[in-house]
Amino acid sequence: MGLAIIIILITLALIFVVRFVLSRKPADIKEEYTQAQLASNMINTLLRTTAKECSSSSFTELFQDCADAYPDGTIDCDTGEKSCSYLESKIGDIFDNTLRKWRKDYYFKAVAGTNTLVSDGNVCPGAKTHKEFPIPSSATTINIKLDICG
Repeated sequence: MGLAIIIILITLALIFVVRFVLSRKPADIKEEYTQAQLASNMINTLLRTTAKECSSSSFTELFQDCADAYPDGTIDCDTGEKSCSYLESKIGDIFDNTLRKWRKDYYFKAVAGTNTLVSDGNVCPGAKTHKEFPIPSSATTINIKLDICG
């Protein structure tokens, strides 16, 4: 009788271990996947967005112009800025109205060769989900990177 009680207690302990220890990993995987999709979708949407103030150029075209004629760019915007300074100011506004409002820490960086075209947010101190998009330009390849901290 005592042996049966011990076996039942061990079985119950194993059920609790399986229930609480193994059920944590899918939640972490789901969060990581969600953040990866968020980073990917944010960059994809940003690159396809049109800047009406800059001759209706897309952000992809603005990045290419900025990389080709760094540090100013050649595209004139209605705001009185060239493509590089327009990107710097507008990207901060876009992320302020999205990721910061959603209380997501992030780090965005656009690099062409050795030149940093745009940088916004704070470098993630710990774990992060990273997405990177390359954009070809006539001078070099532009790497657009977004880290979602978490």
